[in-house]
Amino acid sequence: MLDPFVTLEEAGFSLRQSGGVDRLGGWSPELLASLDWARLSELARAIAAEAGCELARSCVMPDGAVLFGMIEQPKSSKPRRAMVKIAPWNEWGATPETVQRFAQEVRTARDTRGVLIAPAGFSPAALRMAQELRIEAVDAAGLEAAVRALPGNKSDFLFVVTTAGDFSTPSCPVCTKKLRRIEQETLELPSRTIDMDGLIADFVVCDRLEVAAGCEVTFLQEVRARTITISGHASGDFVCEGPVMLEAGGTLSGTVAARSLVVRDGGELLGQFRILEGKLGSFVKPSVRWHWRCAGTEGRHECAGVIFEPHQ
Repeated sequence: MLDPFVTLEEAGFSLRQSGGVDRLGGWSPELLASLDWARLSELARAIAAEAGCELARSCVMPDGAVLFGMIEQPKSSKPRRAMVKIAPWNEWGATPETVQRFAQEVRTARDTRGVLIAPAGFSPAALRMAQELRIEAVDAAGLEAAVRALPGNKSDFLFVVTTAGDFSTPSCPVCTKKLRRIEQETLELPSRTIDMDGLIADFVVCDRLEVAAGCEVTFLQEVRARTITISGHASGDFVCEGPVMLEAGGTLSGTVAARSLVVRDGGELLGQFRILEGKLGSFVKPSVRWHWRCAGTEGRHECAGVIFEPHQ
């Protein structure tokens, strides 16, 4: 029986350089990761077309994600369908949640495999998730190898087209105009919802932290938040400017310093709790941040909602 999971070579996303020869010095993972989402999507389509795939039109999402379908080996006796997605601009890399969401999208199409392109790379957990869900993971290094594997003149042509003009400033997914850099002083912090089991190694600072029911997570570094709600199982060290809420079925293990603690029936605190008293200076300091926004010169209402974070 034919294996429905096709390799990168078959789809044009080859991990091998043609003959091992580095024919073009301009391509690099760093350059590819810096591309506007529109330039990157056109490059991905060109690579697939060069491999002989038949392509459907692209669907551009408000978050800068791009989705398109293709038929691999269309002239063979057993053509195969694939769905390709470029990660949203504000993610650009892939987390397990990114992979899981895409896998759900792929399931809506019958007998179709998924290829997820995340230029900033995949976390180890995301790679494991992709393997489990049979999603092909392509990062900037994979794209570089694929474009280098093209015939020399084709690779040169794509390099010139892809890097012509301002190739790194993102475009508005609504009106396609280039976004503007906007600076502002802010105290805002993102909220964060954890809805998958696992270890979180990064330092978490957020407005509202929520651990969803049925989820078991361990924070390896101190967590700082304005409010914390635990409906699942969380362990670590927590500092909270406001209340900590333990919902029914929620357990929190470790150390907790907060203004107050509310434990619902069925909730449980397993560890040390300290009440923060007196005036507490916020750990969130004013900072000047910048982001990409659409100028909205076309007068389209949807443009006002386009806000892209810069890629570091």
